[in-house]
Amino acid sequence: MATLQTSTPQAIPVRPDAGRGMLRVVSSTQLQNQESVEADTLRQQQEEEEAVEDQLASHIRARMVDMRNFRNAEGISERLLNALRTYKGMYDAGKLNEIKQFGGSEVFARVTPTKCRAATALLRDVYLSQERPWDVEPTPVPVTPASIETDIQQLVNVEVNTLMQLGQQVDQQMVADRIAGLRKAAERAAKKVAHDEAEKAGDQLNDILVEGNFYQAFAEFLIDLPIFPFAVMKGPEVRRITQTKWVEKKPTQQSIPKMFWKRVSPFDLYWSPGAATIEQAEFIERIKVTRKELRSVKGLPGYNSEAIDAVLKMAMVDGLHEWWDTIDTARAELEDRERWARTATSLIDTAEYTGWVSGELLSQWGMSDDKVPDKTEEYFVTAWLIDRYVIKVQINPATNQRAPYYITAFEQIPGALIGYGLPDLLEDVQTICNAAARSLVNNAGIASGPQVIINDAVLQPGETDDLYPWKRWHVNYDPALVTSGTKPIEFFQPEMNVVELMGIYTSWSSMGDEISAIPKYMTGDQKVGGAGRTASGLAMLMGNASKTLQNIAASIDRDVIDPILHQLYDMIMLTNPNMFRGDELIVVKGVGHAVKREQDRMRQLEFLQLTANPIDMAILGPEGRANVLRSVAQNLGLEHERTVPDDEQIQLNMQQQAAAQAQGVPTAPVQGGDPSQTPAPEDERAPPEEARREIEADFTGVTGRPGMRAGG
Repeated sequence: MATLQTSTPQAIPVRPDAGRGMLRVVSSTQLQNQESVEADTLRQQQEEEEAVEDQLASHIRARMVDMRNFRNAEGISERLLNALRTYKGMYDAGKLNEIKQFGGSEVFARVTPTKCRAATALLRDVYLSQERPWDVEPTPVPVTPASIETDIQQLVNVEVNTLMQLGQQVDQQMVADRIAGLRKAAERAAKKVAHDEAEKAGDQLNDILVEGNFYQAFAEFLIDLPIFPFAVMKGPEVRRITQTKWVEKKPTQQSIPKMFWKRVSPFDLYWSPGAATIEQAEFIERIKVTRKELRSVKGLPGYNSEAIDAVLKMAMVDGLHEWWDTIDTARAELEDRERWARTATSLIDTAEYTGWVSGELLSQWGMSDDKVPDKTEEYFVTAWLIDRYVIKVQINPATNQRAPYYITAFEQIPGALIGYGLPDLLEDVQTICNAAARSLVNNAGIASGPQVIINDAVLQPGETDDLYPWKRWHVNYDPALVTSGTKPIEFFQPEMNVVELMGIYTSWSSMGDEISAIPKYMTGDQKVGGAGRTASGLAMLMGNASKTLQNIAASIDRDVIDPILHQLYDMIMLTNPNMFRGDELIVVKGVGHAVKREQDRMRQLEFLQLTANPIDMAILGPEGRANVLRSVAQNLGLEHERTVPDDEQIQLNMQQQAAAQAQGVPTAPVQGGDPSQTPAPEDERAPPEEARREIEADFTGVTGRPGMRAGG
């Protein structure tokens, strides 16, 4: 029966060139062989495709293993755990076992956590106050439009012709002086325009940072900085978000790209061994994504939809979890999260690789030749690896070819990305303060009452050790065993050493002030002896102590704020070059601003008082006085737009006042000036005011109104 089945002929279509309407009859065995060959061919193609994909995945995974092994071998992971334990006021397991074996108190003196919170508060006061810690300034020498020179020549020609028609002589020196004056006026106008545009550019940059959660991420970064050996910011990373807009009273959903910044946990960032700078390093960041996030990126440029489908199929039930590091369980407990080994979540472990990959690997992965024109070239890419699938590869468009990570440390080590946090610097202080605090509690507990010695030989049977007032003790003196002078019960008081132990604790705690450069009086403790008993002396001590914080702030400015702002500026100029002029200067004022802010406020108020006189008012004018008032109001946190009128409103008020004076109607003082002063009549103005009017006349001459007078 079986032989009959295998020998039954089967009909399959013949090749097109074998004729029309003909069938070639083959046996069942031949058909099975052909199907087997086709299956083997298909399997081989799939294996080759997986092998090609695995080459890029293997490259990323090999780098990940190297980075993880390097960090564990150097003890960085354990330092991160110890820092987090110290901040939470917890002993490590080994030390806790030793304390329990000895017995007594397990108290933890939170010296280091207090310093960490104080450092964060001081840095927040520098960077997250009402004023932003950076600004956009115009270039010192702005470029005037090329047409200005032509306009100046045309204007001078018109003025010369007008004077000649009136019969007045015009010499070359007068013409040269007029041209020089117009050029200076044009330069002043260009500087004013550049200043206004720089101020507008600063507001636009700040709006992008606010919408991208930069300041929220930076606040979290400032919490990490004193705790861990390094702290990390990342950005900008572009994400597509859905916004609801109302069009004709109907909601519409729009998906738009936006730039975001975030704080990266030091536990989640790995870099290549031996890297001394960000530019030298490759990075792998451990991120967790949801199934919804993966589905939302299907079909976008740089993403592999087939790989995403394979990942989603694998993560159908419990997500994808990968054992990254040996400290994961301890970290989850310290961060008050459930360990993933005990629970199933829908989060998918993902490795985000940022580094250099050869064009050959990128081409094999599926990148087109227009993106990878040279197979031998190394390209700076960002790739996502989930399990064995590379679901995303994008060539980094940054002009400086720099990874979007910004790393600094509370105390830096030259030539290293990792430094020291306060738990590292205060390790000895924290250990001794802990020991002193435990001894103090143990001694206070033992010495809180008398110790009792009971002679069991003279007690009556059934007598208990319970102590209470007016208790009667039954004893039996046996002359054969004890002498009649033996006391059945004796009391003695252990020595109290709390004062000495507290002295040790206080001394080492004060030593922690010096090591951390964050004394108690920096955080509000006014119990300071010596120079700190006076206000000026306390200010001097705080100024000396803040010098170390100035170094920390300088590191933040140099390693974080400045490169983030320049990276954002470059990205905007690449994607939207019409937003800015292109010659603005980004200035970070964190350190200098922290030192000078309070002093500048006092000096501005003094300047207001010093210039409140007729002579200075004649020099400044209402517009100049208004500018000073705006600056003071802004530094005081007032809404200067509503407090001080703008220049146009001031000019309008002055014109109305002049018209009223011409008609003999008494007027109120002009806003922005000194209320006790009234403008002098036209013929009685001071010479500085006359000079200002002449400069204004030169400036308005550029607009087309004749400004050259006969005789120069």
